[in-house]
Amino acid sequence: MAAADHFLHLLGDPVGPWLLPLTQSSSLTTLVLFLGAHAALSLVIAAGCLPLVPTHLRSQRALTLLLLFNFAFIAPLVGPACIVLITRRSLRHAQQQSHQAHPTSVALPEYDVQASDHVRSSQGSIRSRLEPQVPGPIRMQALLTLQAVPGRVANPILEDLLGDETDDVRLLAFGMLDSEEKHISRDIQRERAQLDTELTVEQRFDCLRHLAGLHWELIYACLAQGELRRHILHQARDYLEAALALGIPPSPGMLLLQGRILLAQQDIEGADEVLSRAQAQGLPPACVIPYLAEVDFLRRRFDRVHAHLAQLAHLNTTAGTTAVVNLWTGRETVSKLSEYHHLPHL
Repeated sequence: MAAADHFLHLLGDPVGPWLLPLTQSSSLTTLVLFLGAHAALSLVIAAGCLPLVPTHLRSQRALTLLLLFNFAFIAPLVGPACIVLITRRSLRHAQQQSHQAHPTSVALPEYDVQASDHVRSSQGSIRSRLEPQVPGPIRMQALLTLQAVPGRVANPILEDLLGDETDDVRLLAFGMLDSEEKHISRDIQRERAQLDTELTVEQRFDCLRHLAGLHWELIYACLAQGELRRHILHQARDYLEAALALGIPPSPGMLLLQGRILLAQQDIEGADEVLSRAQAQGLPPACVIPYLAEVDFLRRRFDRVHAHLAQLAHLNTTAGTTAVVNLWTGRETVSKLSEYHHLPHL
């Protein structure tokens, strides 16, 4: 009963002297009485420590009281005190974390297709940082940022740098152009290999359509010039006509691709017919009207050009198209368009 003596000494006066005689006996009754007294005192200690427990842990009062009672019964005085200290420290840590920032959802900003001034200024900034008098590290950094610019805009800039006096700039520009061209060429080779296998009519139609689109991508990304450009345009037209010969009705987007290829080949009448069919099949006006306007511009029918572009005045179009529309409809003058790059097809 040495542990019991030690426990009673911890209790001190006036409770200790009342329970001390129980520790001198070895009978079962005495043991039961001692455990009962110990349990009662543990319950009193648990109830006394309960108000010290953090508020959110006192919501389940019975379970918290039972936990404190168990620790008081097993480790008198020390058990409940440790529980209170642990919970108080945990609460302090939780309060410190509560002051940290938490992610919140915010409303998306309204997207305005016409608000593209920041894109134009960023491209102008890139061009200015690629000038020969700019320090080499800045030029290299500006050159790397072209990877995030669409190939239609970036590739002409890269081609201008192929004759740069700095080897690093020249080699990096060549590598970026070569990488994009190889990526498209690999897709072309894969589709050509697929075309040589046994295919259904629908599969052959899709394969030929993809080949025409990939060849047009080389043209659109300004990766082919001169005689090579004419050869690739001829191949794109052949693949597209082969797909149409299969008898599957073309989609409006496919007709638009055919019209753009014909327009690039200066086949004005053919482009007009195909683009008109695409518009009749429901292609959005913002997609097809600029090309119809170019057809009439090449015919020198400027009244029809004005009529076409007037239809775009109240539609969401790209910044370049909006600039041309504003010029033809009289909303802006030529002096205000110095920052704009005219559309390649207008």
